[in-house]
Amino acid sequence: ENDGVSHVELLVNDKVVGELDFDQNPTGSKRESVLKNQIIRGVDVQTRSRITIRGRAGTGERCRVYALALTAADRFQGELLPTDALKLPPSLLVYENPAERRALHGLLGKRGMAARARLGTARTAELAGLKTPAEWQARQRRTRARLKEFFGDYGPKCPLNPQITGRIDRPGYTIDKVIFESQPRYFCTANLYIPKGRKGRLPGVIFVCGHAHDGKASQLYHECCLGLVLKGYVVLALDPMGQGERSEYVDPDTQKDVVRRTVPQHHYLGRPSWLVNRSLAGYRTWDCIRAVDYLVSRPEVDPTKLAAVGNSGGGQMSLLITAADERIDVCVAAHPGGSQENTYLKGQSLIDRDVLSLIPPRPCAFVVGEASGEIGYHKPKYQDMLRFYRGLGVGEERGAFVPVDGIHNMKQPKREASYAWVNRWFGKEVEGSAEPELTPESVEALHCTEKGSTVLSLASETGQTLNAKVGDRIRPARPMPTDLGTLARQTQTLRERIKARIGLDLPANRPVPQVTPMGECRAKGYTAKKLLLQTAPDIALPALLFLPEKARDGLPIVLHVSQNGKPTLPEADDLALQLVRQGVTVFCLDARGTGESDPRQGQKLKPVVDYDPQQWRVDAAAICSVYANTTPLALRTFDVIRGIDYLRSLDAGEPGPIVLVGEELGGLWAMMAGAMDPRVASVVCVRTLPSYKLILRRQYYEVRDYFWTAGALIDFDICDLPALVAPRPVAILDPLDAKRQSLPIAQTRPWLDWASAAYALHGAKPSFSVQEKASAESILPLLQAAVAR
Repeated sequence: ENDGVSHVELLVNDKVVGELDFDQNPTGSKRESVLKNQIIRGVDVQTRSRITIRGRAGTGERCRVYALALTAADRFQGELLPTDALKLPPSLLVYENPAERRALHGLLGKRGMAARARLGTARTAELAGLKTPAEWQARQRRTRARLKEFFGDYGPKCPLNPQITGRIDRPGYTIDKVIFESQPRYFCTANLYIPKGRKGRLPGVIFVCGHAHDGKASQLYHECCLGLVLKGYVVLALDPMGQGERSEYVDPDTQKDVVRRTVPQHHYLGRPSWLVNRSLAGYRTWDCIRAVDYLVSRPEVDPTKLAAVGNSGGGQMSLLITAADERIDVCVAAHPGGSQENTYLKGQSLIDRDVLSLIPPRPCAFVVGEASGEIGYHKPKYQDMLRFYRGLGVGEERGAFVPVDGIHNMKQPKREASYAWVNRWFGKEVEGSAEPELTPESVEALHCTEKGSTVLSLASETGQTLNAKVGDRIRPARPMPTDLGTLARQTQTLRERIKARIGLDLPANRPVPQVTPMGECRAKGYTAKKLLLQTAPDIALPALLFLPEKARDGLPIVLHVSQNGKPTLPEADDLALQLVRQGVTVFCLDARGTGESDPRQGQKLKPVVDYDPQQWRVDAAAICSVYANTTPLALRTFDVIRGIDYLRSLDAGEPGPIVLVGEELGGLWAMMAGAMDPRVASVVCVRTLPSYKLILRRQYYEVRDYFWTAGALIDFDICDLPALVAPRPVAILDPLDAKRQSLPIAQTRPWLDWASAAYALHGAKPSFSVQEKASAESILPLLQAAVAR
């Protein structure tokens, strides 16, 4: 402080909105800095405004800006400036207007949504054409024959090996603490409520829990079971995977959940299950089928009188177990739903309708709280089922929609509606629907295991460990080829099976894709041509053609794709821009659902271990592609190949070699394109997972979007693909593990043994490399080698 003053101005779109003077005398011998806050009120800021801080320091003064915060205080009251007056900084975005980018967010699911609409129309017409009960029954038989396609295969049934680990004895009932195996050493915990003082065999109820942390011991679900047992039902309440005593992602040291129970664990297991042709809905349905096996084994139960009752995710599961298991006679579904519970290997809503069509003519009631806001959501499911009741020639009274007081829960009004429905169909109206006085137990009292955890107490298998075993069974190590003829037959068969598995359609006579110029961006060292590349009639993707000012002679064109999309800032240090600054011509493409067409762009995503609506939006769009008999992997591979079509059209159709460079998941699309298109000179995968099995074998993963190819491992693994590119060069740089950490070379090479053998037979071993470093400098020699070849 030499008696000077720091003067600071705040400007919004070049207009001064506030001026501040800071004049502070530091105290103490070390002249410590002083932090001072200043608030400027009533500043109008519109979207994409440019905010500038301009300062002037007097003699001896120093002032640093530590933070600038904007707090919404009132509605905008200033003059809205047009976009062209905002003087936007240079950008590599093709669509600089956020509204235009938002219009692209449906591209990933567009083809699937259109196919779903066509299938829905066809289904309506098909049902309208069914005239007799026999025709409706025949349709049900065709649907039932496809259940393994929808859920996956979990059989054959193993021994249940049931254990009763304890019993609670109360005046009107007992509660047995039961453990059984739905799959070998996959332990299920359940409470069996048995009435006292009742004669003969009694109707049985499987109670399926919704998304409650404590599962079967959650108070509202426990109370429903108490109400049912006091009305003379033997009730088996089952912990779902990821709830209650069946948390599958628990730290053995802290005994705390690493992945939160309920929905997060369901998604965390559900995603990788697709790779082995399983689903979360399938896991839960199979557990319920085995629970019914146990229920009917009990001497107290009349196996000809069984009901399924549940709420929320459990409501959906009560529908699924009734549809899948014809032993269930009556169903009550309160607020049925669940993002993973109604996701099947063949789609979502339409498949859900077909699965539920297997319930009629058995009685089924939808119980919905009037204040839940869900009546409009659940009514269409119910109304679709009514068509089957009518078509099968039974009374519509077997299907009921029961609005009751309350919101989305299983409080007393929903419980009493449930009692009334099962009483009606089992001839027990005398029991009445009024709920008797209940005496709930504590959560701990209902535990079946010593530590309240099948993993910690019993070293149970988990969905993850089961998936890993299934993956190893359906995709064992490939036999090593002994000669080029054997290899050619192997690779040809594999190529066709992959195309069928992922749903890749490559018409031989594709037209050159239309390209629309969208301007350019000039930056230091290069010019970026902004383009829209039409890869399909209704799909136009943002792309950039980077032309270096000092292009190196004799280098191929690089087609670059990344799961994060193309670069957006001219001065960024992205790999693609590193290559451009090295004199490489680079074509960057936003494959559908990435970059400017990614709904997650600009969003702060939650960790993969948590449920994230933004991520689920992308996942749901990806799942929807199955309606069009394709997958996100096929769609994005096709986009890459259409990019090749465009580049091949340049320079009179002789652009020279084209090298594909893919980052992270983009490496998979690049490798797949190289495997399917012989025009590719070379493939470079950067920070890409070398095997799907790395996800399956790890309890925890952090990669995104590698999923949604149902049954991928039945036919192929990522590590097989280089063999389909051979003998053309392939380089794998800085491969990743499932946690997105660098995978040591020594741990990577064993996955690639079969591909390495293919290169050896071709006499091209040097053309297949795995390297630790990933940078423009490490890629340049690979580009030069592609040209030399």
